[in-house]
This record gives sequence, structure tokens and C-alpha cells, in this order.
Amino acid sequence: MPMKEKMSDSLLRYIDAGRPLIYINHFDFETVDRMLAEAFPKATIAEYCDADGWVDFKTKQPHGSTPYTLPEFLMLFNNDQLYQDRKEYLVVLKEIHDSIGDKQVYSLLQSIARRKFMRGDSKGYNVTVLIVDSKLVIPPELEKLITMVELRPPQEEEIRELLNGIASENLLTIDDDSMTELVMAFSGLSVFEIKQIANLALATDGEISRHSKKLILSEKKQAIQKSGLLELIEPGELEIGGLENLKEYLQNNKAVFNNPGIAASHGIDMPAGVMIVGMPGCGKSLTAKCIAKEFGVPLLRLDIGRLMGKYVGESEENLRKAIRVAEATTPCILWIDEIEKAFAGLGSGGEVTTRLFGQFLTWMQEKKSAIYVVATANDISNLPPEFLRRGRFDEIFQVRFPNIKEREAIFKIQLEKRNGKRLPDGVDPHALAAMLKDQDNYSGADIESIVKEAMKRAFVDGQRKVTQQDLQEIIRNTKSSYQSQKEKLDKMLEKLNSLGVKPASR
Repeated sequence: MPMKEKMSDSLLRYIDAGRPLIYINHFDFETVDRMLAEAFPKATIAEYCDADGWVDFKTKQPHGSTPYTLPEFLMLFNNDQLYQDRKEYLVVLKEIHDSIGDKQVYSLLQSIARRKFMRGDSKGYNVTVLIVDSKLVIPPELEKLITMVELRPPQEEEIRELLNGIASENLLTIDDDSMTELVMAFSGLSVFEIKQIANLALATDGEISRHSKKLILSEKKQAIQKSGLLELIEPGELEIGGLENLKEYLQNNKAVFNNPGIAASHGIDMPAGVMIVGMPGCGKSLTAKCIAKEFGVPLLRLDIGRLMGKYVGESEENLRKAIRVAEATTPCILWIDEIEKAFAGLGSGGEVTTRLFGQFLTWMQEKKSAIYVVATANDISNLPPEFLRRGRFDEIFQVRFPNIKEREAIFKIQLEKRNGKRLPDGVDPHALAAMLKDQDNYSGADIESIVKEAMKRAFVDGQRKVTQQDLQEIIRNTKSSYQSQKEKLDKMLEKLNSLGVKPASR
């Protein structure tokens, strides 16, 4: 069922139940107006916004020559005359987040709500206040009186209908293959945003086609940057040495993730995500970046610490906003780094963290959007078991210190990356990997550091190319990170062994 019908049904149900104050937290006022006009054709709709005051709902022109303040406007609907009126009034308040905390304003809203609650005795008072605002601000005095209604983004069929309508208006058609790709690319955006981007595509390219996807992604990047809650990561040129089990698993998931319609026709669900746990410096973060590059979708990093606010409910609202931004960027990878630190407050009095954790779990369990969640962690032994059960993540992999074959691959990748995509003359990655003893547990980050230091020394010594001897000398004089943190990392290894998690390496 189309989005606007669902929302209309919710509004009708709440209004019939006598809910006095309804809050729609969204910026797409055009869609809300259209939905209200269609759902309530017989109601008298009065509109007020902080910028223009009282305006005509249909024309948006000022109502009369005398300006009204918000309290004066609300007083018109908080009076005894409406008891005998028997008309249905919808009072639409837009962008009043700077005014709603004023005592006179919220007191008048409380009074309207009380009159509505008493309408069984009042014989005719039928006023419902709808607050439509891009920013969610609810004074404590109104919390129990307000009902939230969510404006969901358009579904697949509605996006198709919208794009076909725009194309038809411009005497164009969109072929089936392009339409399929465009529907996925526009997924998560509002009607307003889809129209704006489609019109920009027409102005830029003279058409709406699969080539418009870059433009759509560019617009989505702006939304990410403006939110301030998610970080857009550019993966760049990346390659992983080893982790063959994980690579094979991700290749299988890529086939499903990039072809959701075909996969669904075969009864296959959209992949939920993967958790990668293990030793620091062994490629967990690199893997998250490589997944985004391989899948060909944006990589968004969520830092739970950024969500924490100083007001009651602010942190939870920030998480809802971050999820909305991610869903508007679909398909995408949502990366949560060091997730065990994010939820460290669980069970120790961290009420906000506990609420965020529950909210995030619910979203992961119920999400239908094309968001592939990648969580990385050094230690998951203290995470609650419900976070690790099937349904949250499709699989959990453990990343250990690289074996000799993987060390050789990492040396090769790091050397070629810094030498025009070819090995320096006379350098043998296998011999270098063999110099690193298994018991010393050199990480991928350690190997990268060795290569960088050897190349720097060769440059300082006459700007020459790095040699096998340079690398061997650095290895002999370099301790692994494990050796300097042996006690701490041994405990992590012991916990990792006890988890029975699938290894990422073969």
C-alpha cells in the first residue's frame, strides 16, 4: 500500500480516537499537505508557521492584514464558541520548534488537549493540532499528550509511478533496466527529494536514466554530511592479504546484495550484515572498506559516541536520525567500528546506552532496507548474547594474526602499492614472511610499518629503491605490537579461542 495511504490511515485512526496533538517529524511539507488535503477533504484546515504566521492552507498567502503571534493564533481554537460549532478543525503548526518551549504556547496546547479529552461532554469541540516540523522538539509538559506519526519514504511502486510521471511530463520514457536501478538508487529518499534530483538530472543530462545514479549518490552524500552523525568513508584502492574464508563468504553475499529482486524471486532474503572480531591491526577496518568497494556502494561509519546528547531523549533521536540518513543512502554499508566500546555502559548504570542498544537491536531485527551492517570488534565476550544471536548478523568471523602465507601476501601488497604496482627488484616476500616467527604474532599493521620504514630509509640513503637487505634489517630491529602488549593480547586471544567463532582465514 502506498506510503500516503498508510499515513492517512494512522492519522484517521488517531484522530477518531481523540488524540489531541499529533507530531510529524519531517521536512517534506508538500507531501504532508497533499496527504492532509486528500485524507480530510471536509475538515477546516488552518495553518501557522513561525516564518509567515497564519497562512491560507491552500495558497500559503497570509491570512488577512493583521499578523498573529502563535499564542494569538492558538487562542482562536481555545475558546468556548467552538463547543457549538460541530466542525472538524485541523490546526497545522509548521516549524515551531523555536516557539513550542514557550510557556504560553505549551500551556495553550495543553488547554486545547484538555478540551479535546472532554469532548464527550462538550458536544462538538473537535480540534486536532498537527505539528509538522523538521526538528523534533517536545517540551516535557507535552510528552504525554503528543502522538508521533512517521512519514515513511515512498515504496518501490510509488517511486516507479513518480518517475514515470516526471518522465511523461517531459515527453520521455525510462527503460525497464534503468527503472530497476533508479528505484533502488532513489530508495529511502522523500518524494520532495526524488522530484528535486529528477529535475536536476533532466536539466543536466536531458534524461532520467541509469547514468543519473552518480547524481543521486552525490545528493545523498550531501545529506550524510549535513547530518553530522555519520561519516562517509572513501575506500580508495584497497586489497586484503589472506582472510580467504571471509572473502569467499562476502563474494556470495555480494551476489545477493547487488541483485535483490532476482534473489527475492528465489526466496532469498537480503543479507543483514557481518561481525568481524579479533586482534587489533589484523585487517578488520580494512575489510569494512573493502566490502564497500567490492559491493560498489557508499560506506557510512557510525560512531555511537557522536549520538550522545545532553538532553533527555536526544541520544535516541540522534540514532533515529542516523538510521534515517543511512536508509536514505541505500544501498550502502553501515560500519560500526569497535562496537564493544560503543555499548560498554550496558549493565553498569548506563541507561542511555542501554536504550540505544535496544533501539539498535530492534532496527537490525526488523530492517528491510538494503543496508549491510559491518560491525568490527576486538573483544565481544562482554556483549550481551542477544546481540550475537542469528538474525542480527548473518555470520561472525574471527580474525587472528596472519599465518606465513598471509604475511607473504601482505608484504607483496604493501610493496607493490608503493612501487608502481610491481615488486622492487630482488625483493622476495616469501623470505621476508619467513623471518617473522609465528609466536611473535606480527599483525598486518606491523608488516605495513616495516615496509614503510624500509622505504623511508632507502629514500633518505640517496633516494634509492628499497632492497631485500633494507627490509631484513628493519625486521631484525622491529618488535611486533604483540610483543609489546603480550599480556593484554594473550588474554584477548584466550577469549577469542573460547568463543568458537568461524575463522576468517583458511
